[in-house]
This record gives sequence, C-alpha cells and structure tokens, in this order.
Amino acid sequence: MKRTKNIISSFLGQNIVRDIIKFFLLLGFFYFAMAGVLTLAFGTDSFWMAVISNSMKHEGDSWQEYFIEQGYDPSTFPIQGGFERGDLLIIQRVSSLSEISVGDVLILDRGPGVIPLTHRVVAIWEENGTARITTKGDANDGILLEERSIKPEQILGKVVFVIPKIGYISLWLSGQ
Repeated sequence: MKRTKNIISSFLGQNIVRDIIKFFLLLGFFYFAMAGVLTLAFGTDSFWMAVISNSMKHEGDSWQEYFIEQGYDPSTFPIQGGFERGDLLIIQRVSSLSEISVGDVLILDRGPGVIPLTHRVVAIWEENGTARITTKGDANDGILLEERSIKPEQILGKVVFVIPKIGYISLWLSGQ
C-alpha cells in the first residue's frame, strides 16, 4: 500500500503531469466562459449545432433555380455556400417573425426526441390569420411534408455562420 502511495506521489509530483492537469483545467475554464458569453450574445440556449445530414450540401448552383423561379435573388441570401455533415452552425435566437426572410436558414423543433431540422425558408405566409413558414433543404428535390406549414414557435434559431468540418468533433463525441 505504501509503495502504491509513493508511486502515485512520485507520478503526480512530476512537472509534466501538473502542467497537463493545469492545461486541461484552463481549457475547461475557457470553454465554459466562452460558452456562457456566446449563449448570452446569441440569445439562445444552444448557440451551435453540428450538421448530421447533407440536405443543405450544394452541388453547383442548382439549389438557386427554385428561388429564381419564385422571383427571388439567391445571391442576397445570408448563407450562400450551403453546408454538409460535420460542419458546425452558429445559431442566433429569433424573437419575432419579422426577423425572418425568404432565404434565411432556420433550425426547427420537430418534437421531443427528434433531431431538429435545418433548412432554408422558401415562403412566409398566413393560414387562418396565423403566420406559417415553409422550408426546403437546398439539396432536396422537393419540400418535405413536415416543413410545409411550420409554426413560429417551432423556430429554435437562425443560422448566422458556418464553420466547415469542426462539427465532426461533436458528432464523434455523441456517437453519430
């Protein structure tokens, strides 16, 4: 028992081990500090999300055809390059429907236990006096049934920035 205690003391007494422990403690502190600041700045519970599908991946400019046919200029949309599995999305809270326009990319709640949907707004309209939104994945041929009549309360946030490939870390840690 005494020998084990001596080995542990000797091991923990080494500068390299102390430096590694300090590094990870400092890294953890900075992570949580930044997470707190960014959560407040973007006004949402989760200011980032990793992309798990390729429904918004661009293969050329074909994604723009739908919008051009509808009379929109896709070159004015805030998120131009699309994104794909493994990218990290930075999300900002949306406090009212007036902050949303056709072309914005939204994160949508699909219910408990279901992964949120991240697609581009193709229409904003009213149904019986209530605002509704329709979205579509840039790489999808058509509009999914569940995204034809989205209620404003389903909106979790708006994508404001995309960081390529960094989301793979989150996917790996969550087993996806």
